[in-house]
Amino acid sequence: MRENEAIGAILIRRTEVRPFSDKQIELIKTFADQAVIAIENARLLSELRESLEQQTATADVLRVISSSPGELEPVFRAVLENATRICGAKVGILFRYEDGAYTAISKIGVVPEFAEYLAAGPIRPGPGTGLARITETRKTIHISDTLAEPVYADRDPWRVATVELLRARSLLNVPMLKEGALIGAIGVYREEVRPFTDKEIGLVSNFANQAVIAIENTRLLNELRQRTTDLTESLEQQTATSKVLEVISRAAFDLQAVFETVVESSVRLCGADRALIFRFDGELLRMVAAFNASEELRAFVERNPIRPGRHSGAARAALERQTIHITDARADPEYSYGALHVDPIRTLLGVPILKGDDLLGVMMIYRLEVRPFTDKQIALVETFADQAAIAIDNVRLLDTLRHRTDELGRSVSKLQALGEVSQAVNSTLDLETVLSTIVTKAVQLSGTEAGAIYGYDEHAREFRLRATYGMDQGLIDALTQRHIGLDDPNVAPVFAQREPVQVADLSEEAASDLNKITLRAGYRARMAAALLSGEDIVGMLVVRRRTPGEFAKNTIDLIKTFAAQSALAIQNARLFHEVEDKSRQLEEASQHKSQFLANMSHELRTPLNAILGYTELMADGAYGEPSEKMLGVLKRLEANGRHLLGLINDVLDLSKIEAGQLVLELSEYSVQDIAQTVRSTLEPLAADKKLAFKLELAPELPLGRGDGRRLTQVLINLVGNAIKFRCR
Repeated sequence: MRENEAIGAILIRRTEVRPFSDKQIELIKTFADQAVIAIENARLLSELRESLEQQTATADVLRVISSSPGELEPVFRAVLENATRICGAKVGILFRYEDGAYTAISKIGVVPEFAEYLAAGPIRPGPGTGLARITETRKTIHISDTLAEPVYADRDPWRVATVELLRARSLLNVPMLKEGALIGAIGVYREEVRPFTDKEIGLVSNFANQAVIAIENTRLLNELRQRTTDLTESLEQQTATSKVLEVISRAAFDLQAVFETVVESSVRLCGADRALIFRFDGELLRMVAAFNASEELRAFVERNPIRPGRHSGAARAALERQTIHITDARADPEYSYGALHVDPIRTLLGVPILKGDDLLGVMMIYRLEVRPFTDKQIALVETFADQAAIAIDNVRLLDTLRHRTDELGRSVSKLQALGEVSQAVNSTLDLETVLSTIVTKAVQLSGTEAGAIYGYDEHAREFRLRATYGMDQGLIDALTQRHIGLDDPNVAPVFAQREPVQVADLSEEAASDLNKITLRAGYRARMAAALLSGEDIVGMLVVRRRTPGEFAKNTIDLIKTFAAQSALAIQNARLFHEVEDKSRQLEEASQHKSQFLANMSHELRTPLNAILGYTELMADGAYGEPSEKMLGVLKRLEANGRHLLGLINDVLDLSKIEAGQLVLELSEYSVQDIAQTVRSTLEPLAADKKLAFKLELAPELPLGRGDGRRLTQVLINLVGNAIKFRCR
């Protein structure tokens, strides 16, 4: 109230003319002031109560919002209850706006007929109505009296329902805005004509903002919850996947552990009731793992393996090589697999287990109710199927690796054995040692229990036992006493085919002495290989086994290798003995030659020394002074005689060289003397060839040290050859 503003008056009358005294007037003024104070206090108290009610209502809405996170209905109801109560209205409606239409999501105080109208579907209000104006303006719409509005005379369904069913006269529509976008509205309705005050409009607007906040909070909370759920599911899936991978890595050869982990994880994470895994054998799908399946279902599936086709989920997944999702197996016209009669299967998912285009199996999960699997669940099962394929392929690769490792180990053992045999062949000349090594390795590597090597005596035309392994003395003695020839029925095929001949069961062969002896010793299977050197028969290698049955291909190849080694060893032994005999003969011949040369040189030197002695006497004039021409001839005769004596000595030296007894005589010699000796010796030969013989020496050459006689011999040989082979 503004100061000096008149708000009322006090009137006092007297029936007689009697003026009021000044004191009476002052008293009445005092009463008037007190009345003004009382009126102002009453107004302030009313405003305070109204403000308190609004604050209480707002606090109540906020309390509901905070106590019901993610729940919009309690918030909307609290908003409408407080709005209608504060505004003195009976009806309140909260609308959501979407795609040009309004949907009532919360209401209070509406009659059943109007509630049915609201439930019939989204509201598309006609032009001029409160909701239509909100759609256009995004502002609060306040209509004091609907019947005073010309537009409400129209027969628009929303207008009719508002006026006739709701009996609304004064109404207030407040928009719910999120960042300027219309998401809904709050409507408060009075049956009487009583406009809403500014404070009431402000309060409802505040409630609209709180409703928007609640909606946004709920959206954010739901998103958070969804993300949390997604993260939880993702974590569970990753944990399950890691668990499967851990099982794969830990149980490298245990496929069953992998399958059981996969089916258990798929049922738990996908909310399924059953899970099965089938392996494809190239023709049929056979169950290898199951989780939570009844004994009746297990028994039925084991008795009825599935052929690829259209009659079941597993059959279709195998046929089409792709994921099969059947929402309701009982409503599927093609589903005829009998498992439906023993188990109430409804929704099923089949995922093929593939390696490239090769079908390894099928993974199936089932629900006992009609509830389709989500895309995430399908993707998860496909991941499990891929992991199962990895596990199956890993086992295949490991089996292959183990098989190849075993083969490699056998090959290494074979090579080691062959190396030992080769070493024995090359390191010793003892044939018995070599053959014993060969037959030992042949038996050990062929997986047999006994073996023998026979040598062939060409003169007697019989096979004689040379080496054995694993045979008792009784069997050895019995075989040694036998005269085994080429015509023996057990031997003839070996050399006729020139390939190892095996007998899978001796008891089924024709009776013979050798077979009887071998059977009595406890042996049932035999293989024999010929030992050949070119076309010559060297012997025979035989291995025996106590269990009947054919020998493997690699065993046959192994025996062929050892047979070749045995033949080589026997042939080497024969050649060695021949070489040894020839060497002995050559040694004896060399001794005879050396003795002959020694005798011959002795017989030649005796007359030659006499000739040289008489030549020296003649040159010295013992028989008369020779002429100059005669002296030259005698000198040449002496020189050639001494050269001949040197040749005879060389023959003796050759014998010494062969015997390793030659010793050089080291002394000083004159190069000039050696050269003159070579000239005097070979000049006649050069003259006979009509060749000029010139000697050129440097003057004053120093003395040399060595064996001068042998140096002279070397030069005479070289120059003599040059003269002899000189062409004119």
